[in-house]
Amino acid sequence: MSARRPRPRHVPWLLALLVLVVGSLTGLTAHSPAHAATLRTKVFEFNACDRYGRSPECDATAAQRAEAIATSVVSGGSNVVTLQEVCRYTYDRLLARLGPSWSGTFLQTTPVWDDRCAPGARSWGIALLVQAAPPTNVTATQLPKPFWEIERRYLLCGDVVLGAALRVCSSHFSVPASMSDDQAAAVGSRLATHAANGGAAILGADTNINVRSCTAAVALKPLYAGGFGGTSSTPCQVGTGVMVEADQPRAGGDGTYNAPTVGTRKLDYVFFTARRWAPDFGGVSTSSWVSDHNVLRGEGTLTW
Repeated sequence: MSARRPRPRHVPWLLALLVLVVGSLTGLTAHSPAHAATLRTKVFEFNACDRYGRSPECDATAAQRAEAIATSVVSGGSNVVTLQEVCRYTYDRLLARLGPSWSGTFLQTTPVWDDRCAPGARSWGIALLVQAAPPTNVTATQLPKPFWEIERRYLLCGDVVLGAALRVCSSHFSVPASMSDDQAAAVGSRLATHAANGGAAILGADTNINVRSCTAAVALKPLYAGGFGGTSSTPCQVGTGVMVEADQPRAGGDGTYNAPTVGTRKLDYVFFTARRWAPDFGGVSTSSWVSDHNVLRGEGTLTW
């Protein structure tokens, strides 16, 4: 007994349905424009001044400091944190307080011989944290060091994925670096190499160089991709690097250039690689009771 064949009157209906489905998919592909993906990156940059018992303006315990930073990070919706002058003890408490969606890396730049961090805690340095999987390809590049400095200066970086892959870095330049650009040049060179292949990077740094002073700002030329410095929309320096500062002025003059972070001085910075962030970046500094530095927040739209 042979199998039944489909009734002839069903064939045209099935063919029409197939043509309709294929046509719809083809039209969707042909007429839907490709949109670039974006992510609003919010960076929390802070010199934590972890010096309990040694500095009146920074006289908070590591536990108090970690709690204050965590509260500020969460309330501001930050997804990247870069820290300097922070105890490993504070970093560990902060990471625990932020929860399992956060990860990071810490680099000791000098041992300490007192109990500024906690009894028996002797590690002090720089760190970065991200609301993402743990950083990979973590590197610590030692910067040129004048012989009179105790703390070694480094550029700490790690690869993370925040929607797109990018490199997040934290650094603490030296006070003597304001007399030369050796340390800024070393940092700028690393970031330029990364950007040359289309890479995106964030740098949060305390440079100890006051960009509000046109004389001092010249030391930071290896970082900036364009005009910068001064206190108005008229720059006093032109950079040779690949980065833009999050609180740079834009056409139309919205916001105040170079928000001060230590008194009237501008020592802390949030940088983005110029080619990968939209020109809608911005930043603001806010006071903190746990440090002699203000918190600096920088944000911008990463595109890929």
